Amino acid sequence: MLAFCYQLLGSPFDAEDAVQDTLERAWRARGSFDPAVAALTTWVFRIARNVCFDRLRDAPRRPLPRDLSEPGIDVGAPLVPAFDVPWLMPAPTKWFDESGPERAVIRADSVRLAVTAVLQALPPRQRGVFILRDVFGYSAAETAAVLEISVAAANSALQRARVAIGDRTARPAPLSSDAVERYARAIERADVTALAGLVADDVLFEMPPVPQWSIGRETYAAFMAQLFVWRGSSWATRPISANGQPGFLLYLVTAAGLEPHTVQVFEADAAGQRIGHVLVYQDPRLFALFENEFVVDR
Repeated sequence: MLAFCYQLLGSPFDAEDAVQDTLERAWRARGSFDPAVAALTTWVFRIARNVCFDRLRDAPRRPLPRDLSEPGIDVGAPLVPAFDVPWLMPAPTKWFDESGPERAVIRADSVRLAVTAVLQALPPRQRGVFILRDVFGYSAAETAAVLEISVAAANSALQRARVAIGDRTARPAPLSSDAVERYARAIERADVTALAGLVADDVLFEMPPVPQWSIGRETYAAFMAQLFVWRGSSWATRPISANGQPGFLLYLVTAAGLEPHTVQVFEADAAGQRIGHVLVYQDPRLFALFENEFVVDR
């Protein structure tokens, strides 16, 4: 249910709130549940659907920086975050993997942040159909039952969602764990040359909630060099997985210990040889969410 609500809402924290609301509504309405009419899963997911659709009526699309402006980072200038923007956020891959043995995720490609970003622009019903069919592997009949639409309408909505996602997202080759490991070791050494060699020529670099972003190795390398001058050269990392993509938690090493810095998520370039997208979040709540997942996994 967390994964379902997250893919609809684009925020792990909104998803947690929606699940809590769903469970409370289900408990209050438990006397109305009729197993002869619908399975328990279908009944509860209908409630979750209503909770999320209600929230989406008044919620703007959750963007990434590239959705709002042309590329351009003034290296060395102060980074001014836009806290008023409801940024798209990642969620722990574990949320999708633990959706239940009978509802295992069947298409890891369908939970990538690029896909979640496109879902934000689709009508809620199309989002719901895509999530249930292509993320969780529900049948057309099961999907129609959850969304309370006809099977034909569910199939039509799925077709439109797939076309929109196919038109707006590329499917990159998998990024090797070795590439991420080498990137982590390079950032721990504050080695700008090594970092630049691991990213694509046209690397996409984004840092929500900072709205500025860039395309290209030169700007990326200049920014990283400035970061190390500004914050120092002692860093540590811990591996994570977000939306089926590799990433890590970056810590600044200080005399007092490890200071949380950013959550970083990566995607390969089209050839799968280098890192093509570096997505960096400086958000204490998000860092804590993934840090807790790391501790549980350990």
